[in-house]
Amino acid sequence: MTTDPGQAAPRSLSGFGSAPASRLRHVLGAALCALCLCGVAGAGQECGERSATSPQAQARGLALGERLRDQLEQSGASAALVARVGLDLSEFNQHFTHMGLALRDHVRKRWLVLHLLNPCGKSDSEIVTQPLERFYEVYLHEFEALIVTPSYARQVALRKAFMNPALASQLHQPAYNLIAHPFNTRFQNSNQWILEMSAKAFDKGNTVSDRASAQDWLKRTGYEPGAVRISTFRRTGAAIFSAHVSFADHTEEERTKQIYQVITADSIVRFLAAQDPGLTLVTVR
Repeated sequence: MTTDPGQAAPRSLSGFGSAPASRLRHVLGAALCALCLCGVAGAGQECGERSATSPQAQARGLALGERLRDQLEQSGASAALVARVGLDLSEFNQHFTHMGLALRDHVRKRWLVLHLLNPCGKSDSEIVTQPLERFYEVYLHEFEALIVTPSYARQVALRKAFMNPALASQLHQPAYNLIAHPFNTRFQNSNQWILEMSAKAFDKGNTVSDRASAQDWLKRTGYEPGAVRISTFRRTGAAIFSAHVSFADHTEEERTKQIYQVITADSIVRFLAAQDPGLTLVTVR
């Protein structure tokens, strides 16, 4: 399903107001994408995604977020994954760059997004809560968004996991790496946190207790990471000039082949769709 964002004025949103979610830090503004290989392609850049470059672009991003909010309200969902296109990753055969979990605050009738943010100029990441509209108030390569709505039981499981601050912190590794290896706990990127939290939510056997066990669960249940080709030349430049890119957790085989496994938004969608026959996808433009 495809729609076009309207031009309604943005609504002001804040925190959940409930005790568990209110302990998560609230941040408004731009967020860095989890696989924005701009750090690889453009040495020296400290940010991948950046703030909207003009008032017009900012307004379009907010309008896109508002249309998503309306779509979610009409769906009757209480939790859904949402994604954006912050950069052109077509050369890596990837489309959506960054993913968060949208949760409905039923008391205040509003939507907030939980996601992992790597602030510009910092090497560590933070768990943040952001109004849904503001999630798209960044520079967007395409004004396109994706809503991934799981079946009802899985929505309940996601809410339980993501609204538990202790669990969210337990599965968070602040050491940030844009191309963090999917099955290594040394670093973590934004989409990786979303996926590992989802593993905890969907683990019926209660075997997931930390990041290592979450990654084991993902292997057992058939998760297949994305793969990006990064030449030795690009790899060297990224290692020298970007604080957000490290190849230290990748294997020698990956370095030799110059093809690296990463957790991408697209690979998460494929995995969840295979696991959940009731899952629906909606594209909003």
